[in-house]
Amino acid sequence: MYLIAALAYAFSIFIDISVYYIKYYIQDNKNIRYILSLINIFQYSARAFVLIFVPVMSYLTETVKDKNKVWEITLITHVFVVLFLLLLFHNKFTLKFSKIIIKILNVIFGKSKKIEINHFKPVKKNNSVLKSSTLLFFSISYLAGFLFSFSISFLYIFSFYFPTKALMLSSFAQIINMFGALLLILFIDPKIMSLIDKEQGLFEIKLFTISRILVHITLVIILFLIR
Repeated sequence: MYLIAALAYAFSIFIDISVYYIKYYIQDNKNIRYILSLINIFQYSARAFVLIFVPVMSYLTETVKDKNKVWEITLITHVFVVLFLLLLFHNKFTLKFSKIIIKILNVIFGKSKKIEINHFKPVKKNNSVLKSSTLLFFSISYLAGFLFSFSISFLYIFSFYFPTKALMLSSFAQIINMFGALLLILFIDPKIMSLIDKEQGLFEIKLFTISRILVHITLVIILFLIR
C-alpha cells in the first residue's frame, strides 16, 4: 500500500510535466480545442493520483504514527519522481507516449473521432543557459516546483515535530502550495504555450523538466539533513 502511494504521487508529477510534451508534439489544426480538452482531461487525472498519496500518508502519520516509515515513503516518493521524469528526455518515448495518450482518450471521449495528428520534429536552436532570461525561467520553474512538492510531501514529516499544530501546518502547506501554483500559472505556462504556438519551446520544456528533477533531488538531500 505504501509503495503504491509513492508511485501514485510520482506518476502525478510525471503527468503534470508530460502534458507539456504532449502539447508540443501533438498538433491538429482542425481540432485544436478538442485536442486541448483531451490533454486537460489527462492533466487533471494527476489530481486523482495525489488523492491516493494523501490519505495513505495521513493514515501513517495519525494512526500508525511511525515517523521512520513516513520518512522512508517520502524518500522513495521523490526518488520515483526523478526516475519517472528522466524518461521524458527520450524524444522517441515522449512522442510515442503522447500519441498513445491522445488515441486512448479519443477512443473513450470522442468515440474514435477522426483526428489528424501532425507532430513536428524538435527544432534545433542555439540556446544558452547563461542568458538572463533563461536563468530567470529556470529559477522560477525551480521555485514553483519546490513550493508545490515541499508543501505536499513534507507536511507529514513536520507534523511529528509539531504534533499539536496539525491544522496550522495544513494551512501553511496550502498557502505555500498556492504560491507555487501561481508562479506556474503566471510565468511558466504562458511562456511555454506562446513558444509552442510558434512551433518552438522544446528547449524550455526540457529546462522545466530539469528544474523539477533538481527540486526532488534537493528534497531528498533535505530529508537526509533532517533525519
